[in-house]
Amino acid sequence: MAFGFIEVYSKNALVPIRVLRSRDRTGAYLISLCIGTALFGMFFFLTIFVQTVWGYSPLKSGLAYLPMVFVIMAASGVASQLVSLTIAGSAIAAGGMFWLSRLTEHSTYAGGLLGPMMLTAAGMGLIFVPMSLVALARVSNNDAGVASSLLNTGQQVGGALGLAVLGTVAWSAVASSLRSAAEAAHGSAAHLSPAAMKAAQVATANHALAHGFSSGYIVSAGIMLLSLIIAVVLIRIPREELAGINPMAAPAD
Repeated sequence: MAFGFIEVYSKNALVPIRVLRSRDRTGAYLISLCIGTALFGMFFFLTIFVQTVWGYSPLKSGLAYLPMVFVIMAASGVASQLVSLTIAGSAIAAGGMFWLSRLTEHSTYAGGLLGPMMLTAAGMGLIFVPMSLVALARVSNNDAGVASSLLNTGQQVGGALGLAVLGTVAWSAVASSLRSAAEAAHGSAAHLSPAAMKAAQVATANHALAHGFSSGYIVSAGIMLLSLIIAVVLIRIPREELAGINPMAAPAD
């Protein structure tokens, strides 16, 4: 009875339940959800970090992301030829996000951010194309538009969840770090000059942000490890069935 209700509801909502009957396709949608959850939070934290702690302007922040874009494009080109790289991509992206958790207020762009950012980009690039191919495999022309759009839906929903969950983790850690610093500095601030006090407050705030965002990156790495498990458990489609699928093709009407 419950399945029949889902069937009727999905027809009214223009999402045929038959699209979700494929274990491989469902796995691709869950991986898309994981990517959105991890990636949106990562960009949110990085933008705040480089602008607040490192003092980057919005333009400089945007330019700092360009190497990541180029690596994603290059890795996607490789993945279009090696469509079995979803597992490797998830592992690489998890490693990159864990590496990001080592970022501190004393790190530099070249020495602390560029490496983990490019590693994460390589992992994401290896995931995007195979995931799109799996989502469109064994699907009829009438359902191709729905099957493709559900990938984007998964990323958008994941992005909202990521900002909520990872934001809660990160800002809770920031608040905890600030409380600890305030307790440790209790009574000693009276001996500081106004300039020294202001510098100490800035240093404390920057350290708290770095500590809090590090916690968020660790959770992001865990989410990407979850996507790896999903790929191992659910995606079993043979490579031959993915041949000839164009993930960039316009959905059929």
